[in-house]
Amino acid sequence: MTYSKPVALWAVPRSVSTALERVFVERGDFKVFHEPFSASYYYSPERRSARFAETEPKEEYGHEKVLARMLEHRGKPIFFKDMAYHVAGFMSREFVSGFTNTFIIRDPAPVIASLHRFWPDFTLEEAGYEQQQRLFGLAVENGEDPAVVDAAYLIRDPEGTIRAYCERLGVPFIPEALFWEPGEVPGWEMWAGWHEEAAESTGIKSQPLEDDTEVPPGLEGVYEHCLPYYEKLHEKRLRPPDNPQQPD
Repeated sequence: MTYSKPVALWAVPRSVSTALERVFVERGDFKVFHEPFSASYYYSPERRSARFAETEPKEEYGHEKVLARMLEHRGKPIFFKDMAYHVAGFMSREFVSGFTNTFIIRDPAPVIASLHRFWPDFTLEEAGYEQQQRLFGLAVENGEDPAVVDAAYLIRDPEGTIRAYCERLGVPFIPEALFWEPGEVPGWEMWAGWHEEAAESTGIKSQPLEDDTEVPPGLEGVYEHCLPYYEKLHEKRLRPPDNPQQPD
């Protein structure tokens, strides 16, 4: 298997994306990077957010240097998971063309509820939906037909969903990669507090996705803003081949 471009999984927060990333860690045939451009968004001289303004910016976190460090790895194809909003400041057709772009989506209500618990002051951009849709559009303009994973499908039918994802990527499906020993994965350190559930898990197991259905009071406008972007990508979602009529 050869991949000339890194495989990118572009997510919104709290979308079960770290579990899908973990599958690629367990495969062993990819070099996996965890949210590499988050450092650019929050901690570089070009940072777009003032959330951590008290932290001195570091030149090494500039997006060009982050990308160069990823691309210097040889021997295995590259897979990385990141939030689309982390690249909002330098997102372009040229930038997006450097990757095989894939996406993971989730209904905005549970995303907003969970994000609010972590960061009650999260910004509309940090919700992630508008920038995810924007990046998807650039990939399509570049001639791609990106794979879109629905978090609800992933949890309800992990084997079927990941099999369909691998088929779209043209890589072998490895059933054993759906299970692992609990523990932190190298690269999670910067955002460890966000991944406690993933660190304690032992795999992606078929189960209903227990979603919050209530948008926190005062955030109804955020939900209404995010919903159309989610719905556009939801129309493009992968459907497991053994169950193409799987309900939403």
